[in-house]
Amino acid sequence: MGDEWCTIESDPGVFTQLCEEIGVKGVQFEEIYSLGPEAFMQLDMEKIYGLVFLFKWEKQTDDRPTVDAADHGIFFAQQVIQNACATQAIMSCLMNSEKLDLGPHLKEFKEFTSFLDPQMKGLAVSNSEPVRKAHNSFRQQSSFEITHDKEEKGGDAFHFIGYICRNNMVYELDGLKQGPVWIADVPEGTCWADKAREEVQRRIEAYTAKAASAGKEESVELRFNLMAIIGNRLQEAEQKAERQRYLRQRANISLVSRGEDVELLDEVDDDDAPTDIPSFEELSAREVSEVKSVVAGCTGTLKELSVIIEAEQKKRKKWMDENSLRRADLVPLALCAMRHLARKGQLMAALEKGKEVHLKRVEEKKAATATAH
Repeated sequence: MGDEWCTIESDPGVFTQLCEEIGVKGVQFEEIYSLGPEAFMQLDMEKIYGLVFLFKWEKQTDDRPTVDAADHGIFFAQQVIQNACATQAIMSCLMNSEKLDLGPHLKEFKEFTSFLDPQMKGLAVSNSEPVRKAHNSFRQQSSFEITHDKEEKGGDAFHFIGYICRNNMVYELDGLKQGPVWIADVPEGTCWADKAREEVQRRIEAYTAKAASAGKEESVELRFNLMAIIGNRLQEAEQKAERQRYLRQRANISLVSRGEDVELLDEVDDDDAPTDIPSFEELSAREVSEVKSVVAGCTGTLKELSVIIEAEQKKRKKWMDENSLRRADLVPLALCAMRHLARKGQLMAALEKGKEVHLKRVEEKKAATATAH
């Protein structure tokens, strides 16, 4: 069995970088704050490759039958190691997509494990050094080794599961079960994610009702987290922008060839242009006014794409900064800051202010997720 796996935070920046380090191309994770249909409509429904759901795990009976993964063409691995459920849920979603570029390691892994049963697949995951190394790279660093009293009561246990669409059917992939759980058929013309959303909503409502009956309403809002695996928005926007520049350059050259006074704004190698973009000859056969409309349309689209690109670049910069902090040992900094505050007699005031900031963030998180329940 593989070496120890650490717990990792449920965060879109963590999961996106995890996939990139394993070698998966063209994906990112987006957190979904509401289970209303409008929240899913903001995503490209055709490019939702999977959903990863985090919830507070409690031992309970689940009478839903499982299906044979091999018979249904599903990659399914049982969880045989502790703390790996996040990465395993992600891998389960990725491995069941025919559209993604999994990268060399996961392609080889998928082929190697194709004839293994779910338990052996789980063992293979635990012994995958590239996956384990990428997972454990998010281990929180500390100058101190913390040991826990064996008799000390542990905190809440959380678990990750995945939802996928395979052959127009939605399945739940939970590594603690014997196999996939069929959720629903997907009618023609509908999005599979809607069926998965309804199932997640059902689970949340069931847990909320159970918690409320036990008098635990105050903690319900922070028990769940849902993320969508979608296409890499930055890559997609950059590719669309590049396409618009090729088209605008050809259209402008067409106008120049007909004596129009046009500033050539783009400098792209036309030999690399996509084959489905109208050729110079095709554009030259159109009316001047029509070609000018093409140029104007490209310019407008490029402005819209530049906004998306800038936003995605800022998001990824934020993710990188946060991941760097997760991997850093901040204990020496914290101790040094506490010593300086204590010398100045400001430590207790800073502690109280820190508590206020923390409580404010908790309330903001509750407000952001309340609509999902």
